[in-house]
Amino acid sequence: MSSVGKSEYKPGNRVAYGVGALAENASYQAFTFLVFTFYYAVIGIDINLVTLGFVIWSVWNAFNDPVIGLVSDRTKTKYGRRIPYIAAGSLPLALIMYFLWTPPLGPPELSFLYFLVAIILFDFFYTMLALNLTALFPEMWLTEKERNAANNFRQMLIVVGLLIAFVVPTILIPDMSARSTPASQVILDYQFTGILLAVIVCIGMLITLKWGVQERREFSDDSLSVPSFVDALRHTLRNKNFHWFLIMNTCIWYVFGLIPTIIPLYGQFVLNTSLGGILLAGSFITGILFVNLWKWVVDKIGDLRKALIMSMGIWIITLMPLAITVDFTIAMILFAINGLGLAGALLLRDLVIADIVDEDEIRTGVRREGSFFGVNALIMRFAVILVFVSINLVLNNVGWTVFEPSVVTESTLLGLRLLVGVFPSAALLIGALAFSRYPLVGGKLKEMKEKRDRLHADKQSQAGKYM
Repeated sequence: MSSVGKSEYKPGNRVAYGVGALAENASYQAFTFLVFTFYYAVIGIDINLVTLGFVIWSVWNAFNDPVIGLVSDRTKTKYGRRIPYIAAGSLPLALIMYFLWTPPLGPPELSFLYFLVAIILFDFFYTMLALNLTALFPEMWLTEKERNAANNFRQMLIVVGLLIAFVVPTILIPDMSARSTPASQVILDYQFTGILLAVIVCIGMLITLKWGVQERREFSDDSLSVPSFVDALRHTLRNKNFHWFLIMNTCIWYVFGLIPTIIPLYGQFVLNTSLGGILLAGSFITGILFVNLWKWVVDKIGDLRKALIMSMGIWIITLMPLAITVDFTIAMILFAINGLGLAGALLLRDLVIADIVDEDEIRTGVRREGSFFGVNALIMRFAVILVFVSINLVLNNVGWTVFEPSVVTESTLLGLRLLVGVFPSAALLIGALAFSRYPLVGGKLKEMKEKRDRLHADKQSQAGKYM
């Protein structure tokens, strides 16, 4: 595919784009699922140092993510603004998927330093790839019909990526916390899993770069009009529509981060099973089935805000009972039903932010997806901090400052159940209440889309003069 100028996309292009989303989501969710348990339980870094590492990582990302977004907004090459960064981040991300699991086994301070450097490098290359891939979505598909069609392929393949992230490690790493297996063997299991994930990233991104991404000629000069970093940050954060989206999305990302992080320990010690990843897989399998249902709901009620709040409400109802259950079968059923709410959150958030980017383009004349996705990533780092502060507070108070699988009390089990059931439910309730104030709906949304279509028609006619 050429890098610029083409205005229509075939189903194969949508699938190829979705394969990239599969690869990058598999890498990130495997990271979320495994890295905490690996360094806390297998390598033996105490909970306070692990928390410190993730806080430093989050602060780093608070600058890294919006800067990468703004730099890509301001880039102009013959390959476009986004594609060079997607290509540059792909191989390093694949390599780091292996090197995450090769820490030196010496003094705890050395292991901690390796852990910190590894997670920072992971997120730098992941952001370079994923932010720019995501930023291309609202630019490549401009109408609601195109976006819905592309997003269906994308979300279904994302769910496949999530299944890979949770099921493959569950199969290849039978004892994720080294509860009863020598740590040396468990480390080898993690490393082999990392190799498979690296291969998936490489193949997935090759397919996407070859057939799945391109940039429109009519937006090729937008890079010349993007404001400075400070101005872009100020304009983006002043967007009132974006405020309510950020609160809602931060709460959702808190749940996305907390549950996969704690599930390996929750499964082994609360449910007495090594199949914690299967619980997550159950959510995403049903999520695949319900993606089209949420598309139908949006078409039927014509309101993304209501649909997204409905999905969060269903999510809460299925998470709360996890705070009291100790039975794997019941937990499996709850996680499977959980997929109904999860599917809505996965599908609808990207459609909301695409509307916000469109509305911003009408006001500024420039598409600034990179700035919005960068600032969104910045704010979501607070969710990561909250995840590990939550885990830190609970594990410190139940006697697990240092992981001791032989010391498991009722308080320990209660803490793990609260982290899976109560904490996520409270976050989703806050997010739903905040998003109920989101104003870009109804007549206001319809008027914005009409203005957007006129603006795009004008840009296309201007670009046609130079073809």
